[in-house]
Amino acid sequence: MRLIIGCGNLLLKDEGVGVHLIEYLKDKELPEDVELIDGGTAGFDLIDFILGKEKVVIIDSVKAGGNPGDIYCFSPSDFETDNPPKTSLHDITLKDIFSIVQRQDNLVEIKIIGIEPKDISYGTELSPELKNLLPKIAEIVLKEVNA
Repeated sequence: MRLIIGCGNLLLKDEGVGVHLIEYLKDKELPEDVELIDGGTAGFDLIDFILGKEKVVIIDSVKAGGNPGDIYCFSPSDFETDNPPKTSLHDITLKDIFSIVQRQDNLVEIKIIGIEPKDISYGTELSPELKNLLPKIAEIVLKEVNA
């Protein structure tokens, strides 16, 4: 079983890009063994969804100092430094989740697709730049989950 998790806060515009992507993918034809999860700001609750999966792709906003809409691809090993990439505004870090998952299930392959936000002010709509980017993000995520 493969899993795509969209993370983010829908109340902070582009911070919710991962959840918006899950909604976008719900209208697409996906392989039967690919599950979509709206991870919202779940944090540690995501661990139960990840354990036992063959492959997991996580989508979230990432403030990495790039241009709005820049797309980054990370692996859990990228978070094993003292200064992991700044991932999201959530209360726990992806580094914490990966640490727990790797202790319990070394077989799951995890990839993180990060999207540089433009606007994380209050609001429920993506900025036009990120909204127009959803098809491209979906293509990258589906390629990654099928790799």
